[in-house]
Amino acid sequence: MDEAERVRARGEILHDVGAILREQLAADEWGRVLVEVVRQGDDVVVAGIDVEEIVGDEAKVDAAFADDAAKPVLPVLAKATEALCALEDLELDAVGGGTFLRQRSGGFAWLPGLVHVPSAPLEDEWDDLIAELDARNADLEEQFALKSHDRYDVDLEKESIVFTTAGTPRVVARANLIATLSDASRAWAWGGYNRYLPERVRAASAALVDTILERDMWEISTPVLPADPGTAWVLAALVCDRAGGQGVFRTPAENGTAFLLLRDVREA
Repeated sequence: MDEAERVRARGEILHDVGAILREQLAADEWGRVLVEVVRQGDDVVVAGIDVEEIVGDEAKVDAAFADDAAKPVLPVLAKATEALCALEDLELDAVGGGTFLRQRSGGFAWLPGLVHVPSAPLEDEWDDLIAELDARNADLEEQFALKSHDRYDVDLEKESIVFTTAGTPRVVARANLIATLSDASRAWAWGGYNRYLPERVRAASAALVDTILERDMWEISTPVLPADPGTAWVLAALVCDRAGGQGVFRTPAENGTAFLLLRDVREA
C-alpha cells in the first residue's frame, strides 16, 4: 500500500468512526478520547477509555460513556484502532491503543498510543516554543550548513558532535541527549531516566531537565510518556529554551530517534 492509499484508508476510517463518536459518544462535548485496546485471543477489545478536554455539557459525556450506553460502540473503536495502527506499521501491543482527537474543522484525527492532553503551562507556550526552536535551527543551518556535511559523529559521554566533509571536521558542538522517541511504541523517554545509558550521559540529560523550573508540567516528571512527533518536538523545544541551547538535532537511535541539544556550536 502506497502513501496515497494509506491516507485514503485512514480518512475513511476516521470519517466512519467520527460519525459514531458524534452520534453515540457526545463528541461535540469533548476534545479527545484515549482508547486502550488489548488482544484477547484472536480478537481485540477495549480495556479502558478516558475522555479529556471536556468543552461542553459534562452530564452528556457521563451519560454517553456509561457502561450500558458505550458498550455497543467499543468493538468498533477496538477494530478501528487496530486498523489505524496497521496503517502506521505499528504493533498494537506496543502502543497499547490510540487517541481520537476532535478537530476544530469538524473532522477527527488519530494518534497512536494514549496521548494525554498537555499540561496547561506547556500548552500555553506550545506555539511560541516551536517557533523559537525553528528559528534557532534555521540560524544554525544558515551559519553552519549542518545538513550539508557528509557525516556526523556523536560521542555523548564526551558531550560532543562533529560534522565532517571530505574527511575533514568542519563544525563541532557540545551535544547532550534530551530524550528518545521510539518508533515501535511512540514513547518519549527522557535521557536522565534511561538506566541503559552510561551514568555520565544520564547525569547530563537530567541536568537539562533540571533547568525547567515549572514543576507543574507533568511531562517533565514522567520518565516515559506516549507522544506524537509534534509533542516530542515541543518538549525538545522546551528544554532548548530553558537550557539556553542553540538548537536541537535529531538523529537515528536504536529503534527510534534521539533528540540532542546543541550548544557552543563553532567551526572546527
